[in-house]
Amino acid sequence: MEIIIAIASKIGESLVTPLGREFGYSVNYHSNLESLKGEIKKLFDKKDGVQRWVDAAQRNGENIKPDVQSWLKNVNDMIQKVSHFEDEINKKRRCMYRWNLSRKAYKIKQDVLQLQDEGKFENVHPAPSPEIWSTIEKGFKDFKSRMANMNEVMEGLKREEVRMIGICGMGGVGKTTMVKEIITRLAKLNLFDNIVMATVSQSPKIRTIQSEIADKIGLKFDEESEAGRARTLHGRLMHIKRILIVLDDVWAEPNFEAIGLPCGDAHKGCKVLLTSRDKEVCNRMGIQLIIAVPTLTTEESRELFLEMVGASFNDPDLRSTAEEVVKECGRLPIAIVTVGKALEKRRKHEWDDALNQLRNSTPVNIPGLDNKVYSSIKLSYDGLESDEAKSCFLLCCLFPEDYDIPIEYLVRYGWGRRYFSNCSTLKDTRNRVHSLVAQLKRRFLLIDGSNRETTKMHDIVRDVAISIALRDPHRFLVRSHAENKEWPNLATYDTISLVGDLEIPVGCPKLELLQMMDGRFSKGSMDIIWKAMKELKVLALVGMEMEDLGSSRSPGVLKNLRTLILNGSKFDGMSTDVIGSLEKLEILSFRGCYYMRELPREIGRLKQLRLLDTINCRNLEVIPHGIFSGLCRLEELYMMGSFDQWDLGTGSEDKGMASISEVMSLSDHLKVLSIDMPHNVIHLLSKDIVLKSPTIKLHIYFGTRAWKMNRFGVSDALENCLVTTAYAFENCLVIDDSGAKELMESQAVRLMLKKSEKLALHHVINFSALSDLDEEGFQDLKVLYLDRCPNMEYLVNGTSALFSRRQSVSQLPNSFLTNLRILRLSDCDALKYVFSLSVVRNLVQLEELDIVGCDQMEEIVSKQGRELDEEADMISFNKLTKLSLWRLRSLVGFFQANKLYSNQEETTPRVEHQSARIFEKAIFPSKCISWFPSLEEVRLSKMEFEGMLFDLKIHIVMDGQTAPTCPQLRKLEIYNCSFTHLWKNIPSGFQGFQNLRYLYVSGCSGLDYVFSHLIARKLLNLEEVKISQCWGMETIVRIPEENEEEATKDMILFPKLNTFELQYLPCLTSLCPAGSTFQWSSTKNMDVYGCEKLKTLGAVIPQRKKLENKSEKDSTSHDFSTSPTRSSNWCPDGCGCIPYSRPNAQRPIEILPRPINQEVTPTNLEDSNDDDNLENLFVFDCNSMEVIFQLKGPAHEESSHSVEAFKKLRFLWLHMLPSLTRVWETGSSQPMFAGSSFGNFKSLVVYNCNRLKYLFSSSIVKLLVSVEDIQVEKCEQMEEIVAAEEETAEIITLPKVKSIKLKSLPKLKYFCGEAYTLKLPSLELLKVINVQDLRPFDSKLVDTHNPRLQVNPAFQQEWTRYALD
Repeated sequence: MEIIIAIASKIGESLVTPLGREFGYSVNYHSNLESLKGEIKKLFDKKDGVQRWVDAAQRNGENIKPDVQSWLKNVNDMIQKVSHFEDEINKKRRCMYRWNLSRKAYKIKQDVLQLQDEGKFENVHPAPSPEIWSTIEKGFKDFKSRMANMNEVMEGLKREEVRMIGICGMGGVGKTTMVKEIITRLAKLNLFDNIVMATVSQSPKIRTIQSEIADKIGLKFDEESEAGRARTLHGRLMHIKRILIVLDDVWAEPNFEAIGLPCGDAHKGCKVLLTSRDKEVCNRMGIQLIIAVPTLTTEESRELFLEMVGASFNDPDLRSTAEEVVKECGRLPIAIVTVGKALEKRRKHEWDDALNQLRNSTPVNIPGLDNKVYSSIKLSYDGLESDEAKSCFLLCCLFPEDYDIPIEYLVRYGWGRRYFSNCSTLKDTRNRVHSLVAQLKRRFLLIDGSNRETTKMHDIVRDVAISIALRDPHRFLVRSHAENKEWPNLATYDTISLVGDLEIPVGCPKLELLQMMDGRFSKGSMDIIWKAMKELKVLALVGMEMEDLGSSRSPGVLKNLRTLILNGSKFDGMSTDVIGSLEKLEILSFRGCYYMRELPREIGRLKQLRLLDTINCRNLEVIPHGIFSGLCRLEELYMMGSFDQWDLGTGSEDKGMASISEVMSLSDHLKVLSIDMPHNVIHLLSKDIVLKSPTIKLHIYFGTRAWKMNRFGVSDALENCLVTTAYAFENCLVIDDSGAKELMESQAVRLMLKKSEKLALHHVINFSALSDLDEEGFQDLKVLYLDRCPNMEYLVNGTSALFSRRQSVSQLPNSFLTNLRILRLSDCDALKYVFSLSVVRNLVQLEELDIVGCDQMEEIVSKQGRELDEEADMISFNKLTKLSLWRLRSLVGFFQANKLYSNQEETTPRVEHQSARIFEKAIFPSKCISWFPSLEEVRLSKMEFEGMLFDLKIHIVMDGQTAPTCPQLRKLEIYNCSFTHLWKNIPSGFQGFQNLRYLYVSGCSGLDYVFSHLIARKLLNLEEVKISQCWGMETIVRIPEENEEEATKDMILFPKLNTFELQYLPCLTSLCPAGSTFQWSSTKNMDVYGCEKLKTLGAVIPQRKKLENKSEKDSTSHDFSTSPTRSSNWCPDGCGCIPYSRPNAQRPIEILPRPINQEVTPTNLEDSNDDDNLENLFVFDCNSMEVIFQLKGPAHEESSHSVEAFKKLRFLWLHMLPSLTRVWETGSSQPMFAGSSFGNFKSLVVYNCNRLKYLFSSSIVKLLVSVEDIQVEKCEQMEEIVAAEEETAEIITLPKVKSIKLKSLPKLKYFCGEAYTLKLPSLELLKVINVQDLRPFDSKLVDTHNPRLQVNPAFQQEWTRYALD
């Protein structure tokens, strides 16, 4: 029996062991797959390491050991084996197959472990250099302004035709930091086999550059000569299939051949990315894509500074100072980082001192700032090739911070100082200065001003410029009234600028330029200047209160003065005999001296005067006869907007007024003439003014002074033409209130019409077509304004009443209006259309078209006469960027497409769905919708047009393809129009409007909705939407019935929306269709006013609370399904929607490591929190609003997790919402807020919300760590501010609350329930008015010793009594 038992036992053992093992395969199915996955990952890591060794060895021409090659081959075979195994797993997902699959996984893992063990190679070759991205320090901040630039670079690198990309910007703006971040991200995309980086610098050393590149590719040089090293480097680079060469800090064109870099198309897999401070370097190199990196935005600057200084930024004692310090850093990253690090954990007096230094441009005691910022910008200054450019740059620091610096000031200052060699005329000097300013902008030392005649200097750059100019040999002194300092020793200074009410300094024997702005020039000031500044060459008194300019008691003392500027000063033209003594004066400017009534007679004695300027001296009524006759060297005369009382005679009497004949006598040497002339002197205008000096620049206004004084009401555009602010202007002729026949009788006028580059006609009568005025077709004309010309029927007519010969449209010269850039037509009531098809072909340069109040206009473009139908297919406004249509009551459309089909109904396939006689009206019919490839801005106002704006029925072209519609349109403005639809007849697969950024719609009562969902999902770049006073509007986004089947549920729309305003939309009931989510939480600012029927703003789908990086990277999953990510959920159609309702289908099991999907798109390159940008929300006067925020979790996810949302919300205003019952609505099955939700919430104001019983739940109030101000007023049902969720006793602390104001809350009993204790350690103001039943705050929990704490008297008594009790 024992033997039998023993035998049975042995048999059992032999059976149980394999059975247990086999059973284990089924039980351990998941763990075996997961274990295999982990070991495969280790094998991949080992393979990558060995492969880098091999690559480095091969690049250096070394042989690879056979066992290494064999091992790599075995690893590749294993990868194939595992790949097939993956396919088998995904085909056999049922439980019945798990035993076999688990068994295979176990056995494959054993083979993988063996391969790992075999891959332990030693001393194969020296280890290659670490990958470049592994050595890069982390310093990049993914601000939106930077992400846009990075996206552009990354997309450019993907394009095959782009070989070189330049990143340009001023020193310290963050170019190098950005390019390092680009390298880091490229490393994950597998776009390049190698990425190398070398610093070129201002003084490039070829050997150093060669070595830096060689180190990155594991290349060692045996050659000593630079040429030999270049050949070796070139050979190695040519063998790398895909390589990116990054050249940092490029100051001049690198010599690619000398370095050894591939040139041109020699290596199509080689791309170059460089950084430079000089945009011109990139232009000279022929770089295809140049990206200018701007300074940070104000908010980004603040965020970066906050990160540098930490908690100090929010210290109540430092907050205002910190804000000012950020402002002084001028949005320049290097300054923000340097100053921030220097001030971290410093005391208030150190902050105050730093601010004072920054304001005074002397930050010498801020550690690192002077060295880093100063040296960075001074390098750019030192790199300027000419002393002229340096002098021009330093002149700009004489003006106040953020000042629009008139470039003409630089011209006149530089002329007076003789800065510009080889410039014999003012015109040459002006051209030189404009060229230098453009050069300084390309070097990012200057930035654009508000218009083309001004420039600006960044605050930090200005500080550095002042520091440079303070030192020898320049010796500039720049001071404002805010600086209360003693004067230094001024003996060596040659330039002084004083802004504000400052005394004139004395003891300046070497001073050559004195500028005084916005101060007082008291009596006797000129005497001080004469005595103290004998070498003065430029005197500028700008915007000064002037009591007296002085007399000539000391004639000849300022014998070197060449430039005198009194612009904008209160100078009356009296007591001016001093001017006559300035014998070397060459520039005299009174521009904007409104108090001057008479031009000083002494000016006639200035024999050297080259320029006289009285622009906008509106009250100048007297110019004595003879003044101009003596100005024998005058080159430029500017009198626009001032004197026009010219004498009609010869002006021979001594007491007479200046005459036109005097001005005409200057024509031999005059280069610029800008004057106003009444009609009655047109006949005195000699043709010699045009013929004798063919290069003269003319700006002539013919008109009546009475209308001129009131012309500001006409239009801003016309006003800009009438009174130019420019000095480098083009030939301009303005004719007001005249007859065409009278004009054409003057040969001088006819010649000026022919030469005009800018022409404005206001109320010119008796001509029917523009072509009547110049039979040669205005070949030079660039800007044309036609205003209130009542008889004009055409721009071009077949016959002319003003010329003796007849001409037909077909006989017009091919150059007719070929240079026209801007056309504005206003109140030309006889005009029925603007262009015929044949004329449109000439408008190849047209950039702006503005048409206003032409009551009879039916079309913009019209088919006329014998013009062929096919001509419409050849029309394209290739350069038109701006289009504005106002008050066109008779307009049928931009082009009447139905005319083309009137005789082709039987033979031509029709695009329209309507019958031949019924057409849907559209401003832009489908026939012309493709005419606008470059259109950027469209503005329509007061259009009584009952139809659609864009008819998107695509016109069929020869190849059956259609181009995107309006691909460059950025801004669309619609005011007080009667449109029924903005977009209609949208075909399936439509493409267009993808760059629309700004949409403004107001007063359009015929609109039921703004967007069809087919359009809305294309607007991925929409940033700003403002909709107001559309009385019939019911929703913002609608799915038309005919498109319901195509709609994607749970669309998240407008992912980049920044500003969203809805005002006075009484019929609005929703923002988007049911089942879709308007991603309005991505907006930064949202205002909702007067939407009486709107019940909620819609659902919010927040981000899941982020896990630790380890958890994100850990791919362990029991079901081997990839966790849902934003990219995996993104709609495959690229429509910008996230179909959250998509069921969580079983995903394929993956064992082999996949490269992470890092495609450079807005959905994953930008920060994942970009859909939670809401900072300011204002909801006002919405009678039906019941809930503000509806928290909605993704449909396919469980609701037990917590989420982060509203992390940037700062201000919330809720006013007059009588139906509001909840601010935040989260159902029991929905996720809870957690983490940094509401972490930046600062202020809450609630007013007149009578159904609201509480503001916060206790779980939300715990997150309000930054709230500072709470105001609640006139909420009749309010019972508590914080509602209890649990009865557990708990302390709630609001650490930063400074102010609480509670008023007229009759049912309020508690700030928070009895179960909670509220702590307010920072409270400074407690104001409780007309709140009878409120339980007083526990004084033990409020810092009553806080000296800032104020409690209104009525509540103070209750509080004290409660504390005693």
